[in-house]
Amino acid sequence: MKPPNGIKNSGAKAKNTRERLVDSARRLFAENGYQKTTVMDIARDAQLSEAALYEYFKGKEDLLLAIPDLWVSELLADMEDQLFGIEGAFNKLRKYLWWTLRRIEESPLDAKIVYLFLKTNAAFMETDVYLNVKSLYSKLIEIFEQGRANGEMDPHLDPYVARSIVIGAIDYLVIRWLLKDRAYSLFERLDEAYRLLAKAFGPPP
Repeated sequence: MKPPNGIKNSGAKAKNTRERLVDSARRLFAENGYQKTTVMDIARDAQLSEAALYEYFKGKEDLLLAIPDLWVSELLADMEDQLFGIEGAFNKLRKYLWWTLRRIEESPLDAKIVYLFLKTNAAFMETDVYLNVKSLYSKLIEIFEQGRANGEMDPHLDPYVARSIVIGAIDYLVIRWLLKDRAYSLFERLDEAYRLLAKAFGPPP
């Protein structure tokens, strides 16, 4: 049985309103910073009242936590396609690095929200979005476990420590790029960064 038109339209309107608020918050947080942006600013930019905003979100932090949901979900879905058919742990690691930075360059506003505001917010770790982030990172564990098993990498390599090193390198590259107003490409020194990582993770002489 189809829902009455009023119910269907109401649901579509709610989705549209929520998306408008998220889009406004994303842009204002990225342009002005999280601390300087107010609920009133977001509501005004979305051409809504503050009361309307509170119908969908508890406040500014709730909006911040909602922003990366779609982006991270898309990353998770795309990752499987990007790594499909690639043989070898080091080839997968290289692809993971290039693909991650490419997607970040393509979505600088989302990246700015995640890397400059959310990664330092303890509440982010309690969200469904963070579960997707953990799934993205778990692919690195699989890569390192494969590398140990097939002899490409040091058999004593701790996959969790190696994952932390890779994530730390990505975080540093991205945060510095954002703080420098994206004045250069993230790929400028990626070859050298990958070479050092591969040397560190490879089997001992």
